[in-house]
Amino acid sequence: MTDTNMGAVYGPDPKFDDAKELGRTLTRKILPTVTSPARYIGGELGARREGFAAEKANILLAFPDAYEIGMSHQGLRILYHLLMDRPDTFCDLAYTPWPDCEEAMRKEGLPLFGLESRRPAGSFDVIGFSLGYELAYTNMLTMIDLAGSPILAADRSEDDPVFIGGGSCTLNPTVVGPFLDVVLLGDGEEAVLEMAQLTAQHKESGGTRAELVAKLRAMPGAWHSGVTEKITLRVVQDLGDFPPPKSLVPVMEPVHDRLALEVMRGCVRGCRFCQAGMITRPVRERDPADLVKAAVEGITEAGYSEVSLLSLSTSDYSGLSPTVAGIQDELENTRTNLVLPSLRVDSVDAELYERISNERPANFTFAPEAGSQRLRDVINKNITEEDILGTATQAFASGVKGVKLYFMIGLPTETNEDLDELVALVGKLVSVAPRGGSQIHVSISPFSPKAHTPFQWSGQIPREEIERRNNYLGHRLRRMRVKVSLRHGEVSYLEGTLGLGDEKLAPVVAEAWRTGARFDGWTEYFNFDRWMQAMETVGVEPDSYTAERNPDDPLPWDLVDGGVSKDFLLKDWKRSLRNKTLHDCRLEGECYKCDACGAELQHVFAQVEPLAESGPDGAINKENQGLGTMEEGQNEPSGNLFDPRNENPNKPGTEIKKWTIWRQQAAAKCWYRLEYTKKGDMVFLGHLDFQRQLQLALRRSGLPVAYSRGYHPHPLIKFGPPLPVGVIGVQENLDIAFECQVPGLAETLNQVLPDGLIIRQERVIGGQAPRSIDQIVQSFDYRVELPGPLDGGPDSGTVAAAVDDFLGRKSMVVTRKRPKGDIDVDIRAMVPHGGLCLEKETADDGGLVLSFTLIRSGTGATIPVFDFLAALLGEALADARQSLVTRTGYFGRNNHGRLITPLQEVGESSRRFWLGKHFIS
Repeated sequence: MTDTNMGAVYGPDPKFDDAKELGRTLTRKILPTVTSPARYIGGELGARREGFAAEKANILLAFPDAYEIGMSHQGLRILYHLLMDRPDTFCDLAYTPWPDCEEAMRKEGLPLFGLESRRPAGSFDVIGFSLGYELAYTNMLTMIDLAGSPILAADRSEDDPVFIGGGSCTLNPTVVGPFLDVVLLGDGEEAVLEMAQLTAQHKESGGTRAELVAKLRAMPGAWHSGVTEKITLRVVQDLGDFPPPKSLVPVMEPVHDRLALEVMRGCVRGCRFCQAGMITRPVRERDPADLVKAAVEGITEAGYSEVSLLSLSTSDYSGLSPTVAGIQDELENTRTNLVLPSLRVDSVDAELYERISNERPANFTFAPEAGSQRLRDVINKNITEEDILGTATQAFASGVKGVKLYFMIGLPTETNEDLDELVALVGKLVSVAPRGGSQIHVSISPFSPKAHTPFQWSGQIPREEIERRNNYLGHRLRRMRVKVSLRHGEVSYLEGTLGLGDEKLAPVVAEAWRTGARFDGWTEYFNFDRWMQAMETVGVEPDSYTAERNPDDPLPWDLVDGGVSKDFLLKDWKRSLRNKTLHDCRLEGECYKCDACGAELQHVFAQVEPLAESGPDGAINKENQGLGTMEEGQNEPSGNLFDPRNENPNKPGTEIKKWTIWRQQAAAKCWYRLEYTKKGDMVFLGHLDFQRQLQLALRRSGLPVAYSRGYHPHPLIKFGPPLPVGVIGVQENLDIAFECQVPGLAETLNQVLPDGLIIRQERVIGGQAPRSIDQIVQSFDYRVELPGPLDGGPDSGTVAAAVDDFLGRKSMVVTRKRPKGDIDVDIRAMVPHGGLCLEKETADDGGLVLSFTLIRSGTGATIPVFDFLAALLGEALADARQSLVTRTGYFGRNNHGRLITPLQEVGESSRRFWLGKHFIS
């Protein structure tokens, strides 16, 4: 998409200063027409919608990527809860609208807005960006523009918010500096609290925007364009001062849908390519007791089924064993998995492997980074081939199905011989995998130098050479039947250019954005030619930024003190050229003077003490609760997931039918049929996200849900016909199995369901699995409010004529578009006699109201309701999706041909069973 604004500032319609008007336009005009509308509805568990007030410091945390990426960001969750805990502060969240939503917002004049408050971004005092990826810079400009502010800080006026940036990308702030009023370097916990306090005090005392900017720029760790003195990044001395954040559960599934706990911050392994390991020193660990407590509370509050322990190198956390043991013991029999996503191949002992194997992980992920020992020494990886092979062997012995390996190409001094050794190493790993190459996944990424690392002077290999090395490795690895993932050189080249750039690249970013650059981190939107054209337009030579640098020349980020001294980085760069390695100073004791530590800043080790046994108030109730208890002695397969007699050696993931049936059974169950309503913002949840919300609520509820058998059990739930996105459901149905009858089921579940999902009625079915709701249903009833006159809706005469024309036809064949192939359907045959009516009433906005019934064909096929409306009204209805559609019910027929609901069907089935048992011999 091309921005039509060019140099002008986008001007949102002032009417959207009213949150109610913004919400109405959002839900009636925007959300029905965009992909994944749940991205924009807010309502996350743990977030607060209320609290925006003129007298408070109103802060908008903005993440320049899609919702599902941002909601997986641990730092955002930390900062949100810190700010919301302040009585003088209101905090809200915003993410970059997907291009189709951005286009719809600009068409309607809608501003960027806070998800929870639905307040325009321009009404906030401060908008803070978390910048962790260079290709998100253009998304930041999109959000600034949609807020109604100039993209350049120098052009802003008194009415604009103050725009602040933070995150790893700001350790070279020169590229983004012109777009931001202030850049906060380093750890954010203390900095954002000081920023909120200064903002609140400024509002109370009064003053200009320029005065607030000056106060924020005077904070420790604050950088801005034009600064002349070196700025030192902020470092939290002890993570224990900031407990793990409370839950913030997304409404739709994020990239990482689990409870994430940061076990430590920092790493001194000294990998020379790793910026994060350099800028987060020294290492600061959390205490195991705090992590176990946070895991128990978080799982109970959120309903997640997985806990993840995060850090740059989780296996280096000194309290890992007691933390893993404590979490496993506290969450025992609750069907909660524990995940360790970042492990080093040389630091997982046998006891920990035994603990991990209890989780039955599907895959292990390791990062050898380089194939040859020489190159691993160059990058200071400090692992051997023996470590790698031994770790993989141990992983497969513990029952994992696959091992994923991360490598880089283009590392300094890399040769073809190093690439050959990479192939040879993978071959040895294939030989220790029980099923060969099918269990190995190799991911290869081009190396991009980063600021504040020893390799900041190394340069990056040319794009053409990246592609050659990709092909060189890809062909050889695929012959082993290994799964191979390769990254294109153009993406890495642009990452390197922006990451190593200076203020001359800011106009390039602006030019690329003006010509349509959006979501460059997503393959479907990345356009390398657009960026090259922007470079040419601005007059910048990009190769100069990725070329090898003279250590005597100044660097664009020299006025940023990243903690580790430049002298140390230079010495380490020279050591790498001699294949010399450095140890982990924290674990092996000898300091090599990187200057990250100081008089008040030292490594903080976890307090590893025996964990106290949880009393009645401290432990999760593991009896009769929705976290899913495992029956003691429950008959389960042992060893591998699938019975070897049932496996096809060529398709190890395939089960035979009887094995699948066994897994879908439960030791004991009592089925219930529930009737529920789905309304409000919940109508914009897709069916899979609705299922996720229900399962989270069931775990939070403590209800004794019945689970399937097997290594990865799931709750036994059967859903009725899915509601289309954007359609209200009044009498929807689903079936759930519990381990016993549950008095007060609806009341209990309604207490934990999100707003807009309500259980209306419940009915016991019994021990046998019920007939599928979808098999019962033969017809659907709808009520539709067409757009009103002010929104371009059709007039009554046009609609009446269309209805009369439709009813007068014998057939009306339309083509239904489907991913698996278009089909022709007769929609006239789907509307029974008397099944379409233009009501006399009108909607609140003056829109006309239609009522109709759609019946299924003999094959069970029907037509989506919006497709039916489009076919019925044609050009008279600009966009059928902007109609307010309610599915008022769906019905089957009993033995006498009478229409009944699925809930009534349960009663009739029970009555027939009772009569048959007692009166028929």
